[in-house]
Amino acid sequence: ASLLALDLCSELLQNNPDSIGVVVSTELITRSLYHGHEKSMLLQNTLFRSGGAALLLTNRSRLVARAKYHLRHLVRTQCTDDGSYHSVYECQDETGRAGVRLSKDIVKVA
Repeated sequence: ASLLALDLCSELLQNNPDSIGVVVSTELITRSLYHGHEKSMLLQNTLFRSGGAALLLTNRSRLVARAKYHLRHLVRTQCTDDGSYHSVYECQDETGRAGVRLSKDIVKVA
């Protein structure tokens, strides 16, 4: 699930006692599936696939014993520099096939 959705659900639970929140996240790459031969653009086909997840978050005290995980701390940061922007970038290869290019800087900026 995205950090933005978790942060929003966490804030809603802090302001609404005895509540339940559901976060649903899906991952679909069919639109950006790359069929070319460029290695930096083929990697995303194996890293990101179709899938989904759902989280049930609550602040109900009677459900604490049944919880498998506890959300203790959530930090969301946002940066805007050229290295971050170009680490994951949708573009076309030299044959005109569209795909997502992953640079080697992705580990540094992630």
